[in-house]
Amino acid sequence: MKLRAISLSLAAWTLAVCATGAAAQTVVNINGAGSTGAGANIFAYPVAPGSVVSLFNPVLLDMAAGDYQLKDAWGLAGALYDTWNFEQSAPGSWASHFVAAEVLGGGQYKVLVDGVSLLDPTCKNHFCAWDTQAQASAAFLATPAFSMHLDHAMTVAFVSADYYLPDNLGGISLLVTAVPEPASFGLLLLGLLGLSARRLQSKRPG
Repeated sequence: MKLRAISLSLAAWTLAVCATGAAAQTVVNINGAGSTGAGANIFAYPVAPGSVVSLFNPVLLDMAAGDYQLKDAWGLAGALYDTWNFEQSAPGSWASHFVAAEVLGGGQYKVLVDGVSLLDPTCKNHFCAWDTQAQASAAFLATPAFSMHLDHAMTVAFVSADYYLPDNLGGISLLVTAVPEPASFGLLLLGLLGLSARRLQSKRPG
């Protein structure tokens, strides 16, 4: 009986650990406008991962080593922005371009992700941006998740991809999700097997 109780506790603990890992999600709100907005002193895109750049007013997030997915968070609890206008005086300036970078110190950052959402296929506007906020929002929602790998624990900075923010509107909300390692799936299976075995034992007569 004691061994069965230990097995049951181990199975429950395993499931709890796996569930915690799988549910590691954070909403990051990037203000892309005004004097307090988060931007990048980058003047040409795309920018390659590993490039060292200068950012200002970034949103900072301490993150563990591992793999992550970044996706539009609009509509989820805590999300403040659906999309972003990088030059409100110019038609066709709605987009959702962001940059995620490792904080190196000394005002330097190493690019991890240059996040460009789906663009207007006609490319009739500058930077192939969208005519309306609704179009840009729909395009961002339809964009596949961006992948980000961290080989060590670090502070990650998130900014909008613009160097001049006073003439902007809105911002970008990202859902940052930790991707469970293969070992976590093995633990999950072990936990399920343990609970199943315990349930079968409890049904045996005597």
